[in-house]
Amino acid sequence: MSLVDVAKLLGSPDGWNTDEEAPVPLYWFFGKLEISFENAAPYRINWFQIEKAKRLKGKFEPLTERLKLSLGKLGAKKKPSSFLAAGLWDLKHTKVHYAALSDSILLNICAGCIKVHFQVDTSFIDDGDAVRHLERAKLGRLLRDVDPRAKIDSIYSYPQPATEEVPGVFNWRALSGHDYLDILG
Repeated sequence: MSLVDVAKLLGSPDGWNTDEEAPVPLYWFFGKLEISFENAAPYRINWFQIEKAKRLKGKFEPLTERLKLSLGKLGAKKKPSSFLAAGLWDLKHTKVHYAALSDSILLNICAGCIKVHFQVDTSFIDDGDAVRHLERAKLGRLLRDVDPRAKIDSIYSYPQPATEEVPGVFNWRALSGHDYLDILG
């Protein structure tokens, strides 16, 4: 789908970001929906995301006047294990990536071209050092601590298989969605 196709389907965006080198704005936002376009004509969709996903509610979330997201039984209050147990994806091919950065724990579910990013409340870590906590914690205990404290932040869709956020920057660890649920019991 091109930039022109998106404009025809959704109308004018609420706003956009510009790049001095691009002849047209390549990052559009429609409320919670954000779309990145390729930098050459015909400016096809590169990827899109649902930002502020923690505010999703109800069975259908209006993203624009012309587009609603069907949430089914999933919503902003659901933890990673709820998404994995919902039967949306083949759990053997779904990856749960997690890493620590300073006082934060990052957690992403990657299933095909979809990535669901969660923010984790790390107030349970006594000294606030998430990196050290991740290094020392046994996996089962870590997942039991993190899963109920994880809140959805964003949902991304890519034209290629999704990977952990910023590959190679952090010491990402991964396990299958099946293993994640199996360890939680």
